[in-house]
Order: sequence, then structure tokens, then C-alpha cells
Amino acid sequence: MPIRSFLDLEVYKDSLQFAKEVNDLLRNFPRKEKYLLVDQMRRASRGIPSLISEGWAKRKQLKEFRKYLRNAIGETNEMMNHIEQARLFKYIENEKAKDLIERYDKLAAKLSKLKDNWQNF
Repeated sequence: MPIRSFLDLEVYKDSLQFAKEVNDLLRNFPRKEKYLLVDQMRRASRGIPSLISEGWAKRKQLKEFRKYLRNAIGETNEMMNHIEQARLFKYIENEKAKDLIERYDKLAAKLSKLKDNWQNF
């Protein structure tokens, strides 16, 4: 399938789905984390698809497009850190945390591949 929009990018679709899953998961966090870990996780998880879509608009300027993808990769790393903290504080079960971290790590790898090989897509 040809890529006509950022909506067609697998990394965008994955990141949007992850943001929804994280949002659903955050409903079970304690209220005391509302302005701390919950807010940070919500912003980081939602930031990834936003950065991809914003970068898409600047894809004709490869340097700019890559900058947005690098920032999206940074957000995936931030999410892995937040998930690990949530696991440590026992807000997320170990298996769920492990699964999410692995999926965010794979997303970062896909973003890196897209960043380095955009012309081949």
C-alpha cells in the first residue's frame, strides 16, 4: 500500500494505539500521581504520534523530518523509563510493563529505520 499520508505509516498507527492503551492503563494509577507520573506518561505517549504527523508535514526538508523522528524516538525512550518506574511503584504488573517496554523498543527501532531510510518507503 502506498504511503499517501502520515495516517498510512505503520509507526503512526502503532504509536496511536499505544497512546490509547497507556491512557486506559493510567485510569488505575493512584490519584497522587495525577500531576506526576500520569501526566508525564500521557504527554509522552501522545507526543509520539503528534511528532510523527508534524514531521510528515516537513518531510520535503529531510533534516527537519529526521529531527521530528529523533524526537519521537526520544519520547519512546521516555515512555520506557516511565513504564519501568510505574512497574517499580507497582502501578503496573511486571508482565504488562515488560510487554509495553518491548513494544516501545520495537517502535523506536522502526522510527530509527524510517529516519535513516525515508526515501525507500
